[in-house]
Amino acid sequence: HNFEKAIELRRKIVQLQRVFENARIIKELTGRKKVLEELKKYLRLPVLPDRIEGYDISNIQGQFATGSMVVFTSSQPDKNEYRKFKIRTVPPDQGGDVAMLKEMLTRRFKHQEWPMPNLILVDGGKAQLNTAQDIAPKSIPIIALAKDERHRGHHLFLSTKKEPIKLSKLSTNIRNLILQIDSEAHRFAISYYRHLHRKTI
Repeated sequence: HNFEKAIELRRKIVQLQRVFENARIIKELTGRKKVLEELKKYLRLPVLPDRIEGYDISNIQGQFATGSMVVFTSSQPDKNEYRKFKIRTVPPDQGGDVAMLKEMLTRRFKHQEWPMPNLILVDGGKAQLNTAQDIAPKSIPIIALAKDERHRGHHLFLSTKKEPIKLSKLSTNIRNLILQIDSEAHRFAISYYRHLHRKTI
């Protein structure tokens, strides 16, 4: 009798654990969607930015220039979708980050089999925004994150607005998401650069 009670108790515990886990997942997904709806609204995006692609260039000391593409799906890193690019056509000592970004985006958008983003984030200012606008499909909104002298995110240039926006004016949720995407793109570009550098050593 006690054995049957123990089995029944265990079954109820497992059921409760499932209920709490399902509640946690629902709460998390609801929170993610809320953030995306808030980005969409504030940045005047045409659709919910469910797939955001972030781009960064690593060009240290003019050697082994690399580019990274990171993907955030439903505001979370989607590492299976990350892509890395070895810069091929821009001489390291002659081309700046803008020319390298142009090469990377040109190659990326030749891949029609890859899902299209709802939003693109590039590291840089007005020049990077203009370059991305020239290459990406016109229907995709683009934002460029400009840094201050301490290399911290300072303001955004947007394809959907004429004037730049100070990062401090954004809500905490939007600001943190943008900084997380930028940081992840930078980390991924640096890791690929180090990989190539180690191979030559």
